[in-house]
Amino acid sequence: MTGATATESTRDQIIHAAADSLLENGYSGTSVRAIASKAGVAIGNLQYWFPTKSELLVEAWRYLTATSVEELRRTLNQLTDPLEVLEVGVESLWDSLRRLGDVQLAAFDLLVQAPRTERLRAYLPELFTRYREVIQEQLDRLEEDGRVRLLVPRDVLVPLVLNTVLGFGLYYVVTRDDESCLRALSAFRQLAGSVIEPV
Repeated sequence: MTGATATESTRDQIIHAAADSLLENGYSGTSVRAIASKAGVAIGNLQYWFPTKSELLVEAWRYLTATSVEELRRTLNQLTDPLEVLEVGVESLWDSLRRLGDVQLAAFDLLVQAPRTERLRAYLPELFTRYREVIQEQLDRLEEDGRVRLLVPRDVLVPLVLNTVLGFGLYYVVTRDDESCLRALSAFRQLAGSVIEPV
């Protein structure tokens, strides 16, 4: 292993340990000392890479966001028929969101802290951009293939979908009520017919 590879691996270890700590203990229960211990590194080594807790937690948040976005992308990429997206896709999307419950809980925990911490607050636009990109990709994919026609402007539809997905995620991590969430998603499926239609 080269020196560059070893240091990159150490940095990744620290980020993964911070992400695990956020998932297990939340923002307030995550300390630099606990992260260093979990990563198997000295505090000085951790602080070499991340001088402040907020810088480290932004990277952990970035890692958790990437995990969440890729899971969402993987689920949506499996859906090819617009009717499937509106019907069967609801259950697939819900399975994906449910699997990400703890990741989303950690993200919401950080969102609550963000207004109080400049570094966390500065990351918010990037967070929402990552999710918007996935929604844009799916709309591009379906429109380019001539499979759907949007009935509302894209700049209205994308935030609508994003807020709905994040809202369901928040509702689930608070209630853990699958039945209620699936009923609400089914209603959303009916509403989706007013903003997008199969060609």
